[in-house]
Amino acid sequence: MENTIDPTTVNTLRLASGAQMPAASFGTFHSDWAQAKMKQATVEAIRLGWRHIDTARAYENEASIGEAIREAIKKGYIGSASELFITGKLWNGHMHPAEVAPAAENTLRALGIEKIDMYLNHWPWPNVHAPGAHGDERNPNSVPYIHEQFLETWNEIAKLKKAGKVVDIGTSNHTRGQMEMLLRDVSDSERPLVNQMEMHPLFQQTELRRFYESENIVCMGYMAVGSPHRPARDTFKEHRTDLEAPVICEIARELSVSPGHVCLNWAGQREGKSGGYVVMSTRSEHTLDNLRAATKDILSDHQILAISGDGSDGHPGIEANNRLIRGQVFLWPEANADWRLLWDDSQLFETRDDYAAFQAAR
Repeated sequence: MENTIDPTTVNTLRLASGAQMPAASFGTFHSDWAQAKMKQATVEAIRLGWRHIDTARAYENEASIGEAIREAIKKGYIGSASELFITGKLWNGHMHPAEVAPAAENTLRALGIEKIDMYLNHWPWPNVHAPGAHGDERNPNSVPYIHEQFLETWNEIAKLKKAGKVVDIGTSNHTRGQMEMLLRDVSDSERPLVNQMEMHPLFQQTELRRFYESENIVCMGYMAVGSPHRPARDTFKEHRTDLEAPVICEIARELSVSPGHVCLNWAGQREGKSGGYVVMSTRSEHTLDNLRAATKDILSDHQILAISGDGSDGHPGIEANNRLIRGQVFLWPEANADWRLLWDDSQLFETRDDYAAFQAAR
């Protein structure tokens, strides 16, 4: 079996701008145990053929990823950083309009690159938590989605695009209600082209994904194999494990591949091959397997139907509403500790005054 993959064989997704984005993205988010391994894991990913690298200021390792890119160039795995498609993200703590451009400059400097191919707004509100925060920690200054406030941030992100600091722009973790408000108020050149969101076989988000794609926004799914080594604050006793789902395991046996390979092939093949996935591993054999899933379609229509379902009793699929990232550390006081309010669009506000009126009425 070959020990590298030709990057030209990896499926790509055409963005509304015309850019081609590799459908498989190597994630650099870490649990505490993985942080020290991320530089070498990224070098190895590039050696193996990964060309889409997903980064974020919140991961606290942009400098390490920059070192990995330079080492990959030095070793001849790539000729220059321009051979990579790099996704970066604006962190919540830098969403004040005056901090957006400096944050992007810091990311460019840390990564050692001249431009970011896709720059995402990481979360839709400026709520922050301390690195490594436990799940029960709360910031009393957190707020719900306030559209007036978000637009001020988004306008600065759009300026980065005009200035050539970033090529294309997008969002992460946006709900339908938040996105409808954003699309209503931006020009064609300021529209997000990508939304990154949690998606895996036991949490498919099909309806939301179809909404985005109806707006010509490509969806990238994180936690694509269920992130079995995610931080403790994102682990709850009622969670189920995608890699142990009976349908996934049966298909893996039928095809003589790993359950993870099935999850990633499903991510790439579902909904007409219109989206992609983000996945991370520090083990070379898994990193290779994860990329190979984006080079060949191995699932039959019947197998995809067994996972996705079609709404009928005969084909229910395995969707289990098994959300892994609840985001409870971002909750605002009026949410009354109910993490579902982060996602159900029940507390969205047009202006700061609207939110103040809501607070006063409680």
